[in-house]
Amino acid sequence: MGSRLRSTGPTCGSTRRPPRAGMLVLLLLVAGTCAGRAAEPFCPEANVKIVAPFPPGGPTDITARLLAEKLRVQFGQTVITESRPGASGSIGTGFVAQQPGNGCTILLSYDTHAVNPALYPLPFDTIKAFKPVMLIGTLPNAVAVHASQPYRSFDEVMAAAKKGRLVYASGASAWVAHFSMKLIEQIYGVEMQHVPYKGAAPAVQDLLGGHVPIMIGSVFALSPGARDGRLRALVQTGAKRHPLMADVPTVAELGHPGFNTASWIGIFLPAGASDALVTRLHDGLAVALEDKVVRERLTALGIDLVGSPPAELDAFVKAEIARWTDVVKRYDIKAD
Repeated sequence: MGSRLRSTGPTCGSTRRPPRAGMLVLLLLVAGTCAGRAAEPFCPEANVKIVAPFPPGGPTDITARLLAEKLRVQFGQTVITESRPGASGSIGTGFVAQQPGNGCTILLSYDTHAVNPALYPLPFDTIKAFKPVMLIGTLPNAVAVHASQPYRSFDEVMAAAKKGRLVYASGASAWVAHFSMKLIEQIYGVEMQHVPYKGAAPAVQDLLGGHVPIMIGSVFALSPGARDGRLRALVQTGAKRHPLMADVPTVAELGHPGFNTASWIGIFLPAGASDALVTRLHDGLAVALEDKVVRERLTALGIDLVGSPPAELDAFVKAEIARWTDVVKRYDIKAD
């Protein structure tokens, strides 16, 4: 019979007191080895930076900060966030596209990642410039009306649109909310007048003030007004009802199966990143999304959590680019 191996010195997690003589060097070596196993830096050269290509305070910025805190613990190094807004996210995205794939720079991108290729002559190839890591989640939109409006259902809105051209607002032209309404107009056979704002916040304020009768925007942006009765949410665009609007039906539920549009948040690395870095970052994000506080905070932002593998994000982005390119061409939509 073989004999059981017996440790002759301290190991990671050991509480056994070693002999005093001749053990100091061994203890220092073991301590260094244990620390390395516990948290090997993701980027040995510098701090890890998560770039969000939109202004601070929104869902992308808040998501970046939540994930950065969890990755800091897992990687054992500082993980910072940086907002680089402008040109519908293409400035921050372009910055990350130029970075080396050493793990020091991470892109947290939004749905414009798949919209911009249809609208702008970008200085980078959206597919070739990045390694997809994870689709964090989707953010469905909703259609809401001011409480003074007579509409009690979305079908009533569409019936009114068939009799005369209705006006609706959104946070911007040529974004997913705008595109979603175009697709809704198509399936209902109506045409509505779009009033784009420079951001969701001013559009919501005008809707709350009764200056515009109807708005399509994120569930996150419209749910507070719907909860307090100043707005009436009538339909949402995602594949399923979001918890923030659990009593509001989806377009699919209203007789249009398969309808599903949503904004989304995804994580990417520059194209030069190794498969090992992609796997490690994905695994770190998966652990972060298991955290109860993180899940609750992201759900409160209107995010339906997904946590996809890299290959699914890759296929998703390609499909979204094809989808929105078709909408842009079909309706001759121009960027602001």
